[in-house]
Amino acid sequence: MVLSILLVLGIWIDINAGYRQIDLSKLWEILKGEGEKSLRYTLINLRLPRVLTSLLVGVGLAVSGCVIQNVSRNDMAEPGILGINAGAGLFIAFFIVLIPDSGFSTLLFPILAFVGAVTTAFVDYRLAVTREGLSPRRLLLIGVAMSTVISSVTTILMLRMSDSEYAFVQNWISGSIWGATWANVRMLLVGLIFLVSFVFYKGRDLNVLNLGRQTATGLGIDVPRQTIILLGIAVGISSLCCAVGGGLSFVGLVCPHLARRLVGPNCRVLLPATVLTGATLMVYADIISRTLLSPNEIPVGIVAAVIGAPYFLYLLIRT
Repeated sequence: MVLSILLVLGIWIDINAGYRQIDLSKLWEILKGEGEKSLRYTLINLRLPRVLTSLLVGVGLAVSGCVIQNVSRNDMAEPGILGINAGAGLFIAFFIVLIPDSGFSTLLFPILAFVGAVTTAFVDYRLAVTREGLSPRRLLLIGVAMSTVISSVTTILMLRMSDSEYAFVQNWISGSIWGATWANVRMLLVGLIFLVSFVFYKGRDLNVLNLGRQTATGLGIDVPRQTIILLGIAVGISSLCCAVGGGLSFVGLVCPHLARRLVGPNCRVLLPATVLTGATLMVYADIISRTLLSPNEIPVGIVAAVIGAPYFLYLLIRT
């Protein structure tokens, strides 16, 4: 209930984060199709898509991080640290270099991000699997190494770009919500409804997998098959979010931990709390990114990293 109230309050603040304020009476008029035309355009075409995109990206990355942490039994695993975001960015950078002047609103970007994320996740998984199964420690180390290598290759590709293309890819890597349009909101909403619903359905399997390979096998879980399915769903969710929100890091790391501290490790309760935590964090990060250095804007990913990096260091020190 507290997270829900904070989320609603954050949405209201985010809607009003700008030069023009929208009170409740004006909002009601706009929703009825009335009110000032310029204010209606500002709300419906500019602010609402941005707010909803931030919210949905937060939900997706948080759930993806929660799934990866439970499947790998690694508290520090998340899409950004495992190089999944970097893989999505590499494919987009390669496309821009290969086909210059293709435009930055191409519908291929979500597909490219998905292919890049899946390819990176597949390499991570294959290298982290041993005879005993998936090694959480190897997965983390290989993910960090893959992320470093991919980021270096992306930087080399960026040196061949024009100034506008370089600025776009750099903002994408930093985690700017560049794809805040109603088309992308619909794509995210439909994709997340199906994928997150499937994760909720698999809540019991996530609980059992978190007990360890031998225990899960003894309780009747086909561990390799369920691991591949759940990791594939997590990669699909994170790639959708990356395609619209860019290379956001640490959201998938921090939100599951905060939710776990609030409600415990039972995934049937943890997953709804993670959804609310991810949405709330990203909405407030969007508010900070738009207002802290107004009229200039900070990429949301930098704000999320400022929040998440200290917590990541705390986890490393503790473990």
